[in-house]
Amino acid sequence: MRTERGKRLQGALVRSLPAANRTYPEGRVCAADGCDTRISIYNGSKLCWQHEPARIRLPHGRRKKRDAA
Repeated sequence: MRTERGKRLQGALVRSLPAANRTYPEGRVCAADGCDTRISIYNGSKLCWQHEPARIRLPHGRRKKRDAA
């Protein structure tokens, strides 16, 4: 830290920008029969959210302790 005329100066290090989000071709349409939903350039799937199979998401973190009986 530098002092200038009795004042204390603070700052942060300059960091590079984060990586850009991955993108996919523009103008894609859902691959399900009869669906004409346009898919976002950020969605890597060939299906829209309605036709995408459900996924079970496992929670992360610590397990809760059992109560002592």
